[in-house]
Amino acid sequence: MAVARDHEPPAAPATFAVLLGPVAFYMGIIVPAESTVRHVLLGAVFAIVCLASGWRAISIARRRVAVRVWAWIGIVLGAAGLLMLVWQVLVLLTAGAFPPPFWSPYAGH
Repeated sequence: MAVARDHEPPAAPATFAVLLGPVAFYMGIIVPAESTVRHVLLGAVFAIVCLASGWRAISIARRRVAVRVWAWIGIVLGAAGLLMLVWQVLVLLTAGAFPPPFWSPYAGH
């Protein structure tokens, strides 16, 4: 009995990763003073879904170079957004004891 092949087009998760990557990146740059918890949770969800979609696209792309390139672009943007978000959360949780990020002069407030 043959194993069923995956019929999902690899461009679909790659496109999803590329669309969510900039959103996660933007949410990592700015953490608002109001509704911070909601912003952090949404940013984390966008980044995690972006990373998962990118990995999914890479795993099913095989030799399709364009799909792999776009998936990696989404992964890099999503990972950068998640790292920036974590950095700013550390600054907020430690009340400024953790050094504030260079891109956001208001991260400690």
